[in-house]
Amino acid sequence: MENAAAVELYTEALKQWREAVELDLHASEDIVYGIMPLLVKALGLDPDNLPALDLLSDLLMEISVYDEALELAEKMLSLMPDDDGYRQKLNALTSEEPSQRRQVRAYLHQKRQQLTRKAVTP
Repeated sequence: MENAAAVELYTEALKQWREAVELDLHASEDIVYGIMPLLVKALGLDPDNLPALDLLSDLLMEISVYDEALELAEKMLSLMPDDDGYRQKLNALTSEEPSQRRQVRAYLHQKRQQLTRKAVTP
């Protein structure tokens, strides 16, 4: 059963992140660090909350904290081994060093586009 408080915290974090992306502020570490505590708190209430794990790992990737993002991606895949999106994230994070940054950036760009598309869709 979902923890209602965790869902509420995730929803607020997602709203703030969507606004940051729409305003093209996604590269601001201050913005990212401002949103992360909501997700950490949500995961404290519900450690297996996949949406919170996913968004937190995206935020970690935005600020190039790949090791922690990788740990979260591995946890997400352990909880949902057949999820293509989680596998794509893991592949970007485990790619070889010369291309890793490029693959992570391409992955994040795709996720930001999906986020803003969902916001526009009624």
